[in-house]
Amino acid sequence: MQLTRRTFLLATALLSAVRPDLLFADGASSVPFVPKTGAFGDEKLVFAASNDVGWGGFLGARYQKSLDRLSQEPIDKVDFVLADVNFNQERRFTNYSGDISGRYIEIASLASRPDRPVTPILTDVIDEIVQYQKPDGHFGRDVDWDKPIDIAGATDKSLEMPILWGNGRLILGLFAAYERFGNKKALDAAVKMADFYVNIVVKRFCDPARMDEYKQQAAGYAAAYVTCVYHGIEGLVRAYRVTGEAKYLETAKVMADFHEQFDTLPVGHSHGSISAHEALIMLYEETGDKKYLDRVANRWTEAVSGGYVNPCGGVSEKYEVSYPSDEGCSEADWMRLNLMLWRNTKEAKYLDYAERMLYNAYQANQWATGGFGHRHLGVDEKGPFSWKPRYAESYWCCSYHGPLGYYEFKEFLAVGAVGAGGKKTIYYNFPLEFDVPLDLDGQKWSVSSRPFEPKKEGAQTVFGAKVKIAGPEGEKVSLAIRIPDWAKGAPLVATVTTPGPRSIEIANGRCVLTDAVAGASFEIRFVAKPILEDRRFNRVALPTLESGKTATLPETVLRLGPNVLVSKKNDGSAIEPLAVKVDADGALVLPETLTSVYEMTDAERDGAHAFVFNVELSK
Repeated sequence: MQLTRRTFLLATALLSAVRPDLLFADGASSVPFVPKTGAFGDEKLVFAASNDVGWGGFLGARYQKSLDRLSQEPIDKVDFVLADVNFNQERRFTNYSGDISGRYIEIASLASRPDRPVTPILTDVIDEIVQYQKPDGHFGRDVDWDKPIDIAGATDKSLEMPILWGNGRLILGLFAAYERFGNKKALDAAVKMADFYVNIVVKRFCDPARMDEYKQQAAGYAAAYVTCVYHGIEGLVRAYRVTGEAKYLETAKVMADFHEQFDTLPVGHSHGSISAHEALIMLYEETGDKKYLDRVANRWTEAVSGGYVNPCGGVSEKYEVSYPSDEGCSEADWMRLNLMLWRNTKEAKYLDYAERMLYNAYQANQWATGGFGHRHLGVDEKGPFSWKPRYAESYWCCSYHGPLGYYEFKEFLAVGAVGAGGKKTIYYNFPLEFDVPLDLDGQKWSVSSRPFEPKKEGAQTVFGAKVKIAGPEGEKVSLAIRIPDWAKGAPLVATVTTPGPRSIEIANGRCVLTDAVAGASFEIRFVAKPILEDRRFNRVALPTLESGKTATLPETVLRLGPNVLVSKKNDGSAIEPLAVKVDADGALVLPETLTSVYEMTDAERDGAHAFVFNVELSK
C-alpha cells in the first residue's frame, strides 16, 4: 500500500527465552547450535507491495475467491453500490453513507493494477461518486450537525452517526482510488472530507461541554457515538500522509486523545473499536508518541487475557466476552491489528495471533461464495466454545473487509530489513506458498516458499517448506525464520542445499541463519506435537498417567500446528466430552472425531463444531 509508511526504526530486540534444539546441516555435516545474546540492532523494515506478492496454495485461493465475490450479485451494479450516497433505491443500510461504496472502492482499488481494475464497474463507481459530495465535505443526507445526536438507536433509523461511520470508510476508499489510479477527483473529494473532520467533526463531537450527550449515546451499538466517530481518525492520518498538511495530523491527535475516555472494554461494537486502534498505531507511526502504541498494546493484553478473544483467535461482533455472534469485519480488523503491532514492535506473539486467526476463525467465517459475514457462536459466561451455523453473508460490510485482511496479510509473508552498515535481513514469517520481491537498499532480492504437506511422524507432525533466496550474485543476506508458538520447545531443523550461512543464532523468537549467499536453498521443518490449552491461551501440562488410570481436563482446547482442533460433527449447544488416549511414551493420540477448519469442505465449515472440550485422558 503506497500510502502506508513502509519503513520503521525498531528498538533493539531482546533475546527470546525460548531455545529450541536446532540442527543445521550442509550436505552431510552438522554444526552445533550455540545461541547468542546479541541483537539485530536498529533496522528499517521493507515491505513488498501486496499486488507484487504471489500467494498460492489454499490460502491464496481463498483470497482470490474473496476478490471474485466483488463482481457478483448484488454488488456488481453501480446503482446498488452508490445507493448509500445517491439514494437511488432502498437497500440495506442506505443511511450508512459510504459504508458499502467506500469499502467497495477501497479494496477493489487496492487490489487492482493501475491499468487493470479488479472489477468491471470500479472506474464508473469512482467517477460517479464524487458528484454526490455535500458543500461541507460529507456524503449523505443533509444534516444539522449542531442539533443533539439522534439516539433512536436503531441502525436503520438514525441519521448523524451512520453518516459519520460510512464517511469514515469512504474517505479511505477515495484515497485508495487516488493511490492506485491517480484519480485527481477522488483525491480532491478525500481531502475535502478530511477538511470536514477538521472544520466540523472534531469541534462538534470532541467538545468537553457536551460530555453528557456523548455518554448517553456511547453505550449503543452500530449507530453509537463511540462506534461511528473515531474510526475517522484513520482517514485523517491518510490525509496527512498524502498532503503533508499538519492540520490533519493535529486533528487526528485531538480526536484520539478525546476518545481515550470512551476507550474501554466491553464496548458495543468490536469492529469500530479495533478500527480506532488501528488508527492509533498509524498515529504512533507518524508522531513517534509512544502513548498511542501503548494504548493499543495494553488493550491487546486486556482483550487476550480477559476472554474477548476466543480460542480460535476470533472476536465477537460486540466486544464482549460472551456475545453469541461473530462478524467478518471484526475478524479482519483483529488480524490486521496484530500485523500492525508486529510491524512496530517485532514481538513474535502478534504474528502468532494473526496466524491463529487466519487458519481458524477467518476460514470459519468465509462463505463458499468467497464473501464474509456472521455466524452464531455457542457461548457461556467464559465466552465462545463452539461454532454454530452461519446466518448472514454481509455484502454490506464483511465481504469487503475480509479480502482487505487477506490483502494486507500478503505483505507480511516475508519482510525485508536493512540495518546498520547495510546489513540485510529477510524475515520469513509464515511457512506458506509465496513469492515475495524485496528492494533492500537498492538491491533486488526475492524469497520463494513452497510448503510441503504436513507429515505424520509417530506422535508428532512435521510442517515446513522449501525456501529459496535470490539476489545479486555473491551478496549475502540473513534469513530470520519465525518460530511459531506451536513449534516452540520442539526440534527445528534447517537443511541447506546450496551455499549456506556462516552461523546460527536464536533471537526474538527467530532462528537466524546469518550471511546466506544469494541463491541459497533451505528446507525448514517445524515439529509440532498436540498442545493442550485452557480457554485463555495458557498451556495445560499433560498429567502423568499410570496404565488403566484416567484424568479429566475440563474446558480444554487442543491444537496441532497452526490449527485449533474441532469436532467433525456437533450441535454447538454445549461443551462436549472428548476421550483422548495417551500412548506408552506419554504422547497424546488424537481421536478421529477431530479435524480442523483448514481441512474441511465449504459445506462442513457451515456446520456446528465444538472447539472447547471436557477432555478425559486414559492410558
